[in-house]
Amino acid sequence: MTALIPASPTSRRTVLRAGAAAVLVGGLGTTVALRGAGSASAAAAGTYTVGSTPVALNTPSDPAVGRITPAADAATRGMFGAQVPWPVIPIHVAVGRNGHLTSWGTPVDTAAQGGTAYDDWDVAGGFARAAHTQTASMHDYNSFCNGPAVLPDGRFLVVGGNSSSMTMLYDPVTHEQTMGQNVRYQRWYATSLRLPDGRVLVLGGGNYYNTGAYRNPQDDSGVATVPEIGTGTGAWTSLTGAASTMAFGAEDNRWWYPRAFNGPRGTVVGTSGDQVWNLSVGGTGTIRKIGTLPFNPRVSGSQVMYAPGKILVSGGGQPFNEDGTTATAAAAVVDVNGTTAQITSTSPMADNRNWHNLTVLPNGDVLASGGTRVGTAGGDANSVKRAEIWNPASGTWRPAAAAARTRTYHSTALLMPSGAVFTGGGGVPGPEDNLNAELFYPPYLFTRAADGSTTWASRPVLTSIAGSATHGGTITLSLADTRTVGAASLISAGCVTHSENTDQRRVPLTVRQNGSTVSATLPSSVDVLPPGDYLLTVVDAAGVPSAAQVLTIRRGAPGLVTVGSATQVVGNGDPVTDPTGTVPLTVDTAVGLEAVNFAGYRVMHENFAVFLRQAGTGSPYGTRTDTSWAVRPGLADTAGVSFEAVTWPGYYLAAPAGGGAAGLVENDGTKGFAARATFVAVTGATGQGTTLQVWGDRTLQLRHQNFQVFAQKADTSDLGRADSTFTVRGGLVPAPALPPTPGRSLGFEALNFPGYRVMHENFAVYLRQAGTGSAAVVKTDTSWIARPGLADRAGVSFEASTWPGYYLTAPAGGGALGLVRNDGSAGLAGRATFAVVAGAAGQGSSFQVWSDRTLQVRHQNFQVVAQKADGSDLGRADSSFVLRSGLYPTPTV
Repeated sequence: MTALIPASPTSRRTVLRAGAAAVLVGGLGTTVALRGAGSASAAAAGTYTVGSTPVALNTPSDPAVGRITPAADAATRGMFGAQVPWPVIPIHVAVGRNGHLTSWGTPVDTAAQGGTAYDDWDVAGGFARAAHTQTASMHDYNSFCNGPAVLPDGRFLVVGGNSSSMTMLYDPVTHEQTMGQNVRYQRWYATSLRLPDGRVLVLGGGNYYNTGAYRNPQDDSGVATVPEIGTGTGAWTSLTGAASTMAFGAEDNRWWYPRAFNGPRGTVVGTSGDQVWNLSVGGTGTIRKIGTLPFNPRVSGSQVMYAPGKILVSGGGQPFNEDGTTATAAAAVVDVNGTTAQITSTSPMADNRNWHNLTVLPNGDVLASGGTRVGTAGGDANSVKRAEIWNPASGTWRPAAAAARTRTYHSTALLMPSGAVFTGGGGVPGPEDNLNAELFYPPYLFTRAADGSTTWASRPVLTSIAGSATHGGTITLSLADTRTVGAASLISAGCVTHSENTDQRRVPLTVRQNGSTVSATLPSSVDVLPPGDYLLTVVDAAGVPSAAQVLTIRRGAPGLVTVGSATQVVGNGDPVTDPTGTVPLTVDTAVGLEAVNFAGYRVMHENFAVFLRQAGTGSPYGTRTDTSWAVRPGLADTAGVSFEAVTWPGYYLAAPAGGGAAGLVENDGTKGFAARATFVAVTGATGQGTTLQVWGDRTLQLRHQNFQVFAQKADTSDLGRADSTFTVRGGLVPAPALPPTPGRSLGFEALNFPGYRVMHENFAVYLRQAGTGSAAVVKTDTSWIARPGLADRAGVSFEASTWPGYYLTAPAGGGALGLVRNDGSAGLAGRATFAVVAGAAGQGSSFQVWSDRTLQVRHQNFQVVAQKADGSDLGRADSSFVLRSGLYPTPTV
């Protein structure tokens, strides 16, 4: 291999061929020449011409495949990975030929229209924020709700949207943005389809926010009934001969993202509502109706060309995303391979779905994910979180795993090179503004072992490619082993918005195998295999697919393969801490509650009322203290959480009975107060951050309104959801050492054995490992209620949380501590009262026996004793404890 030669990043779209050498120019920052034939040369990441010289391939990375523990039923239902934060709401997503995922739709970390940022996710970087790069829109162009397409050079063409007549070209590699020429007609909610000749056909769309057009079905003045065609880089031509109200008119909002595919017979086929049509771009264009669907998906159904000329249509029924139409579960197949369209019903889905996404998989099955049953309302009862999978051979659906989030209007899903399916977004508007994503790992990635356990499946691995990646050509693939390959296919790289992955198709290849070499022949027709970027996979005899390689099919030129980075993600694929600064609600730490829609404003107590106030590290000390809250186990139940003022021990953030203005209230020890001062922390109502529900009435949640904080019934409007969502920040002052305030539930953690607490067991006292995940008996028996000293109120006594009247007690003269019933004697009172002093090790606290201050509490061989101080380092460490919040709440009255 010749040396790497720097290339200009602006030359990314030039590929040269000189003699026997395949030459890569630009794009990923290098120019590479490959010479000779035979075995594959080691290849750096980049785009290569496929020819006689084998190109070595790297397996695309994934943050979870082979790294996380499979669900027990993953081999039959697949599994969703953990929810991960996403920098933008991914309303529009596309896989670039470098395997990165580009998503856009909102500003960074903000659930709002306008101010669009383009996010590039380098999958090899895992879920860390560092794997994402954002590029702000550099032009006065609001691309919200645009119609995207991928041009022959790999750039994304963005048509219309809120700036309804504008177009823009975005380069996912260089992040360069260039304004294109305006289209003639307003194209809000338009479809852009790249044709086999490289031109782009723009269909439908309408005037900005003309969502109610369907209410006047004879008035087409506000919708674009005339298609336009162009290269995306020059002027647009109106196809006046293909003007159609049947396909793009106001009735049923047929102008709203018409579903369109390149058909196998040289025309464009599509559906608008229940109308099936055929469009020719020759001359000024023609269009005709070719059939009617057996149900009407209107604008909220989804479609996919799962095999050449065969389109699966399912679900939907809404004419407008904000009406209350009940979705259908119906599904049908439209076969356009013959001279007449064949339209037949197939088995319905198990669930009615509006705004779900259909994704074709490498094995030919189709995944249905997301959706809502009635309109786009949220809630568990209306959200369809369980996915399902359609088998084209049987025409039936089978259940798949369930997601964590509601994915409906403005949600997206597409196949990733790893074989996982990205699902994300939903919101603005919606029941949840989802600045998050979940990856679905289909059943084919798992296997059931002989002992019944589920493991990750052994997968075919593509190691090199050579041959002719052209129409009718044959490519030669090398495998890492000699397993039998049952199939190979090309699946169009996804470009999705509004439940529409335009021209999404799976194209099977004809395969032959000789040992570890597989030959795959491509279709000769450009209509069956339109030029573009595809995910190339092979599937073994067990039905397990390889990770995909990105193959670019060109018209009249050799195909290209883009080799991804050999670098794999590190770690276990676990979601990272929210990169915007979210911290966990860790007991005994200090936090601040920042409004997601008022950055820099935190919940603050002021004269016992609670407001939203601007606060930061430069704020006055009083502001920093009074916006900082110590996290405590829930006073009503340790499954919840309570917030104690860091400078007002015993005073908590509390809601009034029945709702109203929240306040700072002293704990009176009653059950009623505990229920109003305990909160359930759930995923934020906007899909990001945290929402806090009142323990005593889960229908109430904290919300700011006019800068005051209230407990109110949930308001599902965009404003209501935003006002009730908070980002948990670190406190602006640390949580103070936990005081042994009378009535407080406490735990004694050994300073030199973190996680080990003092526990009573059969009336003896030991050191035992304990935490929130421990058994109930461990949590109760390591929790002690601080009481005024039995011998003197200047000291403190510790009563067992579930054994009223029994106290932590030292024997006379020292020895093993025990749990002893208070007999009312002065002797017991002196031995069950302790003086709390600074920890002997210089940290934490030490506890001296009141009746003999030379004795102090110490653990020794995991038993707890009262002994004379020995002055050694070990003795000082063993007699120092950190007071933690008890794992069991103080009993209330």
